[in-house]
Amino acid sequence: MSVSVNRLVSVNRLARLTTITLAALILGSTSAFAQGDIAPVTSPSTAAVASPDATLPTSAMPGGGREAVQAPATLVESLAARVLRSMVKLYGAGGFTGIPGYGSGVVVDERGFVLTAWSIALDSPDLHVVTAQGKRLAAKVWRADAGLGVALLKVDPLSANLQPLRLSSSAQLEPGTALLAIGNPFGFVYGAEQLSVLKGVVTAVVSPHEGGARVVRLPSGLDQVILTDVPNNPGTQGGALLTLEGDLVGILGRLVESRSTNTIINFAVPADSIKPFLRAGLRQKTARPAAKAAPLVRAKRGGPALGLRLQRAHLVRSPLAYVEVVRRGSAAAKAGIEPDDLVFRVGRRTIRSCRDFDEAVATLQPGAKVRVTLKRGSACLNVELVVPAKEGE
Repeated sequence: MSVSVNRLVSVNRLARLTTITLAALILGSTSAFAQGDIAPVTSPSTAAVASPDATLPTSAMPGGGREAVQAPATLVESLAARVLRSMVKLYGAGGFTGIPGYGSGVVVDERGFVLTAWSIALDSPDLHVVTAQGKRLAAKVWRADAGLGVALLKVDPLSANLQPLRLSSSAQLEPGTALLAIGNPFGFVYGAEQLSVLKGVVTAVVSPHEGGARVVRLPSGLDQVILTDVPNNPGTQGGALLTLEGDLVGILGRLVESRSTNTIINFAVPADSIKPFLRAGLRQKTARPAAKAAPLVRAKRGGPALGLRLQRAHLVRSPLAYVEVVRRGSAAAKAGIEPDDLVFRVGRRTIRSCRDFDEAVATLQPGAKVRVTLKRGSACLNVELVVPAKEGE
């Protein structure tokens, strides 16, 4: 029994000595850390946890020491911040099928002039815009041209701090030119919220008269349109199209869709086409009624006596312009047009139906020479047709 007690006492003494020794080592290590003689060892799990009082490097401190660090603005961010101050949200008449009652606009003059896309939604007694600061201003149509696809609105310039954006030249645009498009797609924002900024490129700059404008229903008075890959969703019409240098090179048009060809086109009205319209509008002393689009010329079947007759069927849709009969000695015969030829271009106009052909022929002047493009079998032919000066020639 005594042996067991002695052994227990020895064990207790050893435990106390071990505890004292470990405490001395810990105190010594703490002193060494304080004096900087040895480096603490951290595990990966604890190394990333910083003390609330830790001093951060200047580069990691918000604002260089006391404020949050903010990465330098990119080119697009800087440009958007500058341009968004000149943009407005537009609200007019709604309830028309396929025509939204909202859109976008660009302030182009400090006297309260806003450039936008033409739409029948502008014909509203409650027409108004909302500025970038969220201020609502009553607006009225000052000048409009449906054939060009643009309208100029007037608001009270004393009611808001308007910052205009000037039109630049669109002549330098070519396929691949980088662009920014700013608008209010689907009317998502209303007050002081910022509009959407989309980035894309020019896909083409074309003449609508050479590409079947009637099928895709582009504005009839445009000599050129800018085609882009930026979606013209409802609400973006009237928004700004800019280069990455900040040049306002166009006004966004509405989304154009052709169900017959399963085609969707995103287009903008070039700035160079808008400038004469804008200059005239800024010179006006009073508002003028909206200009209507030039009506399509409806010709009597055949127009001038070219000496040919098309194959026509009593269908809901006008059929393709296939030639059925060519009178001997007529202008069509002299040009080399033959029965069963398919006419798909007269001058600069694309022909997609007999109705298109009638309308194109109705615009021809007696004595004029016009190029007619035909499809004969698998071949494509160009012939020159001389419009007869008198009936029956």
